[in-house]
Amino acid sequence: MSVELDVKVLRAIDTLSTAGSVTKAAEILQVTPGAVTYLINKARKATGSALFFRTKEGMKPNTLATELSQRYQNMIEAFPPDDTGAANHQRSFIISTYTLIEFLLALAWGPTSEDEAELRYVTSDQDKSRRLAALRNKEVDIDLGSRLQIDSSIIQVKLFTAEVGMIARKDHPTIGERFTIEDWHENRHALWSRGMYFFSDDIEQTQDFHNLFEQQNPACVSSSSLNAVMLCAYSDCVTRMPKNLGSKLESILPVKQHSLPDNLHLTYECYLHYHHSFINDPHFQQVIRKIKSLL
Repeated sequence: MSVELDVKVLRAIDTLSTAGSVTKAAEILQVTPGAVTYLINKARKATGSALFFRTKEGMKPNTLATELSQRYQNMIEAFPPDDTGAANHQRSFIISTYTLIEFLLALAWGPTSEDEAELRYVTSDQDKSRRLAALRNKEVDIDLGSRLQIDSSIIQVKLFTAEVGMIARKDHPTIGERFTIEDWHENRHALWSRGMYFFSDDIEQTQDFHNLFEQQNPACVSSSSLNAVMLCAYSDCVTRMPKNLGSKLESILPVKQHSLPDNLHLTYECYLHYHHSFINDPHFQQVIRKIKSLL
């Protein structure tokens, strides 16, 4: 039977085939039993087969599961793990984040050297529960974005806290050195439909921002933060942006960063999340340190 399954799913099938129980397979793979169940159910959906059946001796693979387990074993034999580190450059980690942060990381990361892991990017889900589930089930290795709810299996680290500013193109025809309330009202805004969660510690300013947001004139609403920035770079639109990201954009795109008008202050916090099983993985921790230094 020809069916495409990723290596994590094949590994779960192979491990469960020999372990005989989801709990034992989870211990071997250093994940939760729920993560193993998720991967097996994913395989069942893709293949249309139950794959395993219960016996007094535990879970037993059917013919298809045995075939898929053998496929995984063949892959391991063809590409054996290298404990000496010679093949570390073949390791890759999946990052889920905003398109803008993906863009900045990809530019700054540069060519992957032989002692570094590769990064693979996927679109971040808007729903926080699905983001957390993806981390638990190891569909995603690193999640960068707004803070997720506390979970015992997930490590949560504050990546940065930044004041929020405004982004406009460098040669904007009406905006001068200082971004004013008039600039806010007279220019159209490129909005990100998913939004970064900005906050203020000042109650009065919170109400002022609510009023400003209600009065903004949207030019477009994009699901991509990078698209919103690019529109500002090549049109007269403006958009809100954490200042640490805005300063990086100034050296890459024809944009200029401004402070918010009338001494208003907003803050954005970005968090880094990953599964606790990576705590003692030196290659993974090297990736985490590099992401922190870049952002």
